[in-house]
Amino acid sequence: MKEESLTNRHLVLFFLLTFGIAWGIPGIGLLLSARIQGFEVSLEEYSPLSYLVIWSPAISTFVVIGIAQGWAGVRAYARRIVRWSGSWGWYAAVLVGVPSISLVSSALMEAIGQSGLVRPTTPLHIFLIVALLKGTEGPFEELGWRGFALPLLQRRYSGLRSALILGFIWALWHVPGFFVASVMTGALEGGIVVVLLRFFAGTIATSVLMTTVYNGAQGSIPIVFLYHWLMNLPYPWEARAGISVMQDVVGLALAVAAMVTLGRRYLGRENLCTWISD
Repeated sequence: MKEESLTNRHLVLFFLLTFGIAWGIPGIGLLLSARIQGFEVSLEEYSPLSYLVIWSPAISTFVVIGIAQGWAGVRAYARRIVRWSGSWGWYAAVLVGVPSISLVSSALMEAIGQSGLVRPTTPLHIFLIVALLKGTEGPFEELGWRGFALPLLQRRYSGLRSALILGFIWALWHVPGFFVASVMTGALEGGIVVVLLRFFAGTIATSVLMTTVYNGAQGSIPIVFLYHWLMNLPYPWEARAGISVMQDVVGLALAVAAMVTLGRRYLGRENLCTWISD
């Protein structure tokens, strides 16, 4: 089995399938709910259809690899999903760094006179249950975004350019979710255009940070899975109002710092992970 069997057309197919699943399901669901009396499609968190949307990058990855390389390729990729690579320092940095982004963001909100830090009131067992549930959602996106799309992009572009391209596509993939939320809960606070612009900036910054970590850890899928998981956790000591704005500011600052200090080594054209299978 040769890695060269995966080409740019397979990357395009991956994006088409991923967007087709993720963008098609909310649209079909809302259309059916509106036109068929007594019929309602649930897209709420942890519903079967929401999992199908969130897992679309992973689903598309296995489909495309199966088409290009058959079962041998699928098995080889599955082995890579559970292979931990890179030094322990990268994992420690993620374990400490990602929660710290939320902590620093909360502290900065408090420093400017807004509600940021709160006394934790969520029981530990509830937090652990929610944390485990969060691990079944967004982190599985990484089987497609960083596990499949990023290596193929890095065969053609630098790490930084690949991170920017993938970050924009990753943010664009989320757009229907914002419109579904606006339909279900009313207009988003601050206006949907402002929210989307801020979301794109924050997501692209996160893509730069995750690409740095991914290349630094020698193409470890578990480390970006862990990063995404920690990023999505609802930390019990933070006041949610306004925190996401400050998180975007902190994320952008860290992305710039990563480009300045680590960019030559992990965002250039060397030390890039360009392989798909183990």
